[in-house]
Amino acid sequence: MPDEPDAECYSKVVAVIKKLREKHEVLVVTGGGRTARRYIEVAKELGLSEIECHQVGIWATRLNALLLSLALGSKEVQTELGKAALLPLSGGVPVMGGTTPGQTTDAVAAMLAQMSRSDLLIFFSDVDGVYTADPKRDPSAKKIDRIRAEDLVKLVDVAVQPGMRIIIDPIAARIVLGSKIKTLFLGMKEAERVPEIVEGAPHTGTEVVL
Repeated sequence: MPDEPDAECYSKVVAVIKKLREKHEVLVVTGGGRTARRYIEVAKELGLSEIECHQVGIWATRLNALLLSLALGSKEVQTELGKAALLPLSGGVPVMGGTTPGQTTDAVAAMLAQMSRSDLLIFFSDVDGVYTADPKRDPSAKKIDRIRAEDLVKLVDVAVQPGMRIIIDPIAARIVLGSKIKTLFLGMKEAERVPEIVEGAPHTGTEVVL
C-alpha cells in the first residue's frame, strides 16, 4: 500500500483483486509503510517498550487493512489467521494487517498462505525485488532475479525490530522455506499486471526457487 493515503492507488488495488477473483481465491495482508514507521519513531521517542512499539505498528497496518477492506465491500478487518484462511471458501476476500508483536506483516502473509494452502505468495513493496543489500541505502546493491529459499533465509537472518526496513522478515522467510509455497517479490509498479503474472507472464521481480 502507498506510504500516504492515495485513493487512486487503493482503487487500482481493488480493481486488481476483483480481476483476480474471477479465476482465483485471494487473501490480502497490508503493511504499514511510512505511516507505521513514523508512529513507531514517536513511540520510541516517548520511551515506550519494544513490544509497545510493535503494537503501535500493528494498529497502523490495520488502518490500511480497514480502508482496503471497506473499499472491497467488506465491513471488517480479519485479525485471526484461522478465520481469515477459511473466508475464501464462502466467497470472501480476507484483509489482514499485523497480528503479533515481534513479527512483521510479512510473517502474517506467509502464515496465512501456509494455513490456506495457497499456491502462490506475492510480496509487494517499493523495491522491485530482492537485492544483496538495501538498494535505498547501498548503491552497490545488486538485484537477484532468482534466489534459493535457503539463501533468502540467510540473507535476512536478523532480529526483527519495530519499523525495520527489510525485504522480508526472517520468520516469513523460514515459512517460505518450510512450506514450499511459490513466492514472488514484486515492485508496486507491477501490481496492475498481477492477473497476467499469476497466469505465467514475465515480471521484473524476484522468484524464490524452492
